[in-house]
This record gives sequence, C-alpha cells and structure tokens, in this order.
Amino acid sequence: MTDRAFGCMTSAKMASLLRRAQRRALLCIPAVRAEVGAALTEVAGRLGAEGVRVVLDCDEEVFRLGYGDLHAVQALRKAGVDVRQCPGLRVGLLVVDDRAWAFTPTALYVQPEAHSDETPNAVELRGQAADLLALAICPVAADPAVVSEDSCPEPEIGQSPLGDATVNNVTESLKIAPPIPFDVARQVRVFQPYIQYVEISLRGCSIQRHRVTIPKSIQGLGAAKEIENRLRTTFELIEKSSVLSSQALDDELRKLRDDFTRPLGKPWGRVILRTTRKLFDERVEAFRKKLEAHKKKVRDELEKHLADSRQKVVEYYLPLVKERPPDSLMGQLITAKPDDAQVSAWLDAELDREFPRPDQLLSDMKLDVQYRDVTYETLNEDGFADALKDAYPHVDWDKPFDEFNAAKERDLRNKA
Repeated sequence: MTDRAFGCMTSAKMASLLRRAQRRALLCIPAVRAEVGAALTEVAGRLGAEGVRVVLDCDEEVFRLGYGDLHAVQALRKAGVDVRQCPGLRVGLLVVDDRAWAFTPTALYVQPEAHSDETPNAVELRGQAADLLALAICPVAADPAVVSEDSCPEPEIGQSPLGDATVNNVTESLKIAPPIPFDVARQVRVFQPYIQYVEISLRGCSIQRHRVTIPKSIQGLGAAKEIENRLRTTFELIEKSSVLSSQALDDELRKLRDDFTRPLGKPWGRVILRTTRKLFDERVEAFRKKLEAHKKKVRDELEKHLADSRQKVVEYYLPLVKERPPDSLMGQLITAKPDDAQVSAWLDAELDREFPRPDQLLSDMKLDVQYRDVTYETLNEDGFADALKDAYPHVDWDKPFDEFNAAKERDLRNKA
C-alpha cells in the first residue's frame, strides 16, 4: 500500500483489504460483488459477528445499475454475516482496523471499474476519522475512547437488519425482469447521445376517410347521381373536400417528419438526431396546438355534417323503400303500406347502428409520437452503419462507431 491519500477503490482492492482485517471490518456500500462477499464471509469467520458489519441498499434498482450482485448479498446472509438495510445508500465507506476509506462505488451499467490510482474514486481517512466512522456504522466495534457516556448506542446508519421480505421481493422482481448485461448496456450507451428511433403519426383525424356500412336491409335499392360517388355498400361520412378534412394537417406532419427524421429502411424505421430533439419537440408542440384548433372546428361542425350525410341517405332511400318496403319493415306495421314518417323512422333506426356519434370520432383524434433507443442487436446488424451514414452524410459517424467497437473489445478483454 502507498501513503497517498487519493486512490482507486475496486472490488478486488476491497477484498484484499478485508482479508487483512484483524479487529474489525465494516462496509457501507449500495451492494457487494461476489469477491467482496467472499472476503467478508471469510473475515467474519475469524473475527465473529461483532467485528463485521455490512450496510447496503437491497433494492432492485441497485442491482440493475450494477452496484453489486444479489447472489453475493444472499450468500452473506446465509453465512450469518450482520447485513443491515439503508434505503437509498449510494456512498461507499470501508473501515478495516484503524484505516478507513470513503469512495464512490462504481455502477457497472455506466462504466467498468477503474483499476488505476490515476483515476481516483477514493480517499483514505486517517487518525480518529476511522473510529468516528466505525461509531456511526457499528458502535460495538468502535474504539471506547470515542464513545461518550451520552452517545446513542444505536448506529447512525443501517439501524435495521436486512429482512427476508425485502430480499424475496427483490429476488422476484429480478427474476421477472433480469438486468441487461452491463457490458452490452455500456456499449449501447455510446450511441444514446447521437440518435433515437422515432415514429410520429396522426390517429383518428382523417374523418374524410371514414365510411359506414349501409345495412344489408337497405342495400341494393339503387343509386343516384347525387351521391353515387359516396354510396356503394359503404357511405363516406364526410366529403373529401369538406372543411373538416385533415388533409392540411397530414401535409404539415409529413413535412415535419421529413425535415427532422430519416428512414433507414426495414427493419429499422426512422431515426432522429438527438441534437435536433429540442427544436423537433418545439415543432411538435406547435403542431399539437394546430391539432387542438382543428378538433375544436370539427367539434363545432361535425354533428351537423353527420346529420346532413345521414339525411342524404334517408332522403335517397325513402321513396325506394316506400315503393318496395322490405319484409323487415312490413313485419313491424299494422298498415298495408308504410307512410313517409314510418319509412323515415325505420331508416333512421337501421342507420343508427352504423353511424358513429360525434364524440366517438373526436375521442380518437391524437398525435402519437413514440421514441425508442437503439439496441445492441441493431448496432451489430449488417447494413445499419451504412444506412445511418447514408441518411446523415454530414455527421462524422466514425467517432461513435470507433468508440462502440473499442468498448466491445475492452469488455471482451475484461471477460477473458
């Protein structure tokens, strides 16, 4: 060991320091890894329960971020080591005999552990500092000289033992949704500042494309020039030239999509540069306001348009039905022939099952914007890099792809 105050604290160094403990070994850390857990178990067998204590945060997020291994925590408890729970703990403190270290634990989801004192994450605390930390973590392991008569016998941190219920809940959560392998996550993170997948679309706005099915009970009774372009076995609810048409919105959205996103082709879809997200989001927000204005216009006029469209169908079919009333109508009458009011009422009832209510059409209107981050599988697919470079020829893609490949090679070396 050197005399320098700042250094690098890794799992391997922690395990080495712990195995040298002669009087006490206390550790506060979000979670422990296997080699640290093995060292703690070993030293607990030598020093006994009062000389070893671990305070951690047994929470699924801790393990998803890569602060430690749940199996290592379970092994500590099984070995009878005193393990305490401190929700939200994110600092690291190690006390071994008369020495102590404060350090920043490494989350493997973000970066691999550094192994050089040239990239320090720890500072050694000397003198009375080690005893004061021991008092805060495990008073029974503190030097009697720092324990005052009026001091609280309870530890400042980790007052409650880690219980079975907490461990079982975390175990079940990680079983249902296992953490992403950390080497994979780190490699993917290289590209996260650069691109995102995005899909943007209008839903339920093209009411000019909505059709209703003409009930079979009144189909086949002819057509008239007045509505022959709208009436087949289905009927257009709104004329394509109607002021309620969403064509202008469709055109504006298409331009917004083309200005800010690029299609990479199947199976990747469209991507957006993250550097343009702020401006893109502003444009999307402005578009949402136009959509709300369109919805208000539609809300004000839709009911009348639907009523007019429905009336056209009724007016067209009324003389035809009156001339050749179908059995489904005659079966409801006590007269030999139906009059206009009866035919109109019957047609209304038949059409009522097919014509939507205005609120149904309005509730479906929305702008849908979906973002997805790139995946490890995508980055390794043949053709993805070329498609990205073709889509954005003004971006220097060599840098992120070189970093991605370097990260992959580094993680392969660490595994070996």
